Amino acid sequence: MHVFWARGYDGTSLCDLMEAMGISKSSLYETFGSKHDLFLASLDHYRANVTGLLAAKLAAAESPRAAIAEALSLVLEPSPKPGQPQGCFIGRCAVEIAGRDLAAAARVASGMEHMVSAFHDTVARAQALGEIPAKHDARALARYLVSSLNGLRVMAEAKADRAALEDVVRLTLAALD
Repeated sequence: MHVFWARGYDGTSLCDLMEAMGISKSSLYETFGSKHDLFLASLDHYRANVTGLLAAKLAAAESPRAAIAEALSLVLEPSPKPGQPQGCFIGRCAVEIAGRDLAAAARVASGMEHMVSAFHDTVARAQALGEIPAKHDARALARYLVSSLNGLRVMAEAKADRAALEDVVRLTLAALD
């Protein structure tokens, strides 16, 4: 997954994958079927584990609004794990390959919807607690938050300065008022 995430689908060779996994070409094909099948499995893994972890953190937070602020602010920090690429793997795949690969597009859409659902549940909880006004449509705010989070990730990858990223986080949070 990290190889595809860092280099993209087109920029990743079979040799790159074999080296990263420490397996032979025949083992790769026996286990995964093809480079494309491994790529799709990587997208599934990312959705289940990376976006799943963020969704779980949002759901478990005592203050939903604070959890939203924390999720947005994570973009301000370098990758939490050494060797983990910056940005969002699903977002990168949306730009690189989803427009020409229906199977990848379906997984990208599923991953994005998973995040929208997680933010929707968090916004709805925040509204029930009075942390976000109930006048806003929770689903629309969730879509806005996912869009803002992905935009922040792109800006961070483009090496925007911290002050610019903080401006976007602040304005995104202000939209919840």
